[in-house]
Amino acid sequence: MSYTYDINTSKQDKRSSVCLFSCHTLYNIIVLFVSTFLVAHVYSLSDNVFDYIKNVAIYEMSQYLFMLILCPLFGWIVEKTNRTWIYRLGMIVMTGVVIFAIFYGEQISKYIFLVGAIYGTANAIYYSGYNTLKHEMVSRKSIKSFAVFSQATSYAVKIVVPIIMGALIDVSTYSQVAIYVLIVCAIQIGFSFGVRAKRPDNSSFNLKSYFQKLKENPETFKKVKILYWCAFIYGFTTVVSTSIKICVMIHFGSSFSLGAMTSAFSIVSIVTILLFNKFTKSGKRKWIYILSAILPAICTWIFCISPQVWSLILYYLGVAVSKIIMSTMFDVYRNGVLKEAGLYSEITEHQTMLEIFLAISRIISFGSLVLLSLLNNLTIFYIFLSISILSYSATTILLLYYENKYIKTNNDLNVDN
Repeated sequence: MSYTYDINTSKQDKRSSVCLFSCHTLYNIIVLFVSTFLVAHVYSLSDNVFDYIKNVAIYEMSQYLFMLILCPLFGWIVEKTNRTWIYRLGMIVMTGVVIFAIFYGEQISKYIFLVGAIYGTANAIYYSGYNTLKHEMVSRKSIKSFAVFSQATSYAVKIVVPIIMGALIDVSTYSQVAIYVLIVCAIQIGFSFGVRAKRPDNSSFNLKSYFQKLKENPETFKKVKILYWCAFIYGFTTVVSTSIKICVMIHFGSSFSLGAMTSAFSIVSIVTILLFNKFTKSGKRKWIYILSAILPAICTWIFCISPQVWSLILYYLGVAVSKIIMSTMFDVYRNGVLKEAGLYSEITEHQTMLEIFLAISRIISFGSLVLLSLLNNLTIFYIFLSISILSYSATTILLLYYENKYIKTNNDLNVDN
């Protein structure tokens, strides 16, 4: 069994958990720069809309291609070596992406596949360590509150930081703003030295053994299979989030506008998840899930039929409300399923499999977007949006099925008990 922290009873362990949480919050700031605002920056470097869509799609596809290749490798390394140093290595590689932006930011579209590859490598290393540490350090009782608070804080960061970052990029350059982000990288690495973890006795990484143990526990195996299907479908939602950024840049054309909209809808997301957490109970929120499945589809189809500023805002709103509920509940259930069964020592294998399924669907969706961009037809792009939004509906319905079938308590999630 893995070494497990209990943040409710141990002062030292709580300190490590706070450092882990702080590092991840700072990581979200860095990701805003190398993801959201890189997408915005590429717009200014592209000759036309279709080159822009192609470059962004290549960037995202290369990122997830390298995640697919490297996640199993670093999952194995995490179990064989010091997980905190692997976690820290992910931050260092991400710092490399920022340094690359300092020197090559104004020519970054020429190296778009390479930048995506480095970013994907950083994420593969970082999340191999982070997902394992989070499960070992956060108690079974606290996993839901940790997930909700993490999501709320992530979106809180997106209220202030995007406006500042977008304004700075518009009045200076992407490369100059990268220098400020580099300081954030240094602070994050500093915080990481406060994270303490112990490698479990007899720790190993064996996917074959992992699935054998799941088969010995049929109920858990059924639950895990549903969550893997959910992860695969959930991966297709990433192209929706990226497409919204593309549409904002096409209609507004400035980093500040993208930052302002990101901030505004982050407020909507925070309010949504806090209300959801406070006023809904598992087994009694069917109508919430159904609304979350229908709303983004309706808003997207309205935008695709009439692609104007007002419909783009509606599109963003519908997706923001649905996404925060969907992503939080997926995070809660993916993190809690093995702990419910007492399978603590298989956490790394479980998280690696989830990342593999997520990466596969993301590669498929962004690869499709690359091909569609070559057709030079915006109508086809909007048709792609109208189809890809169905991934939101499918993921939400699967989560509803999972909750109603396996989460028996009406007080709240099993993982809280």
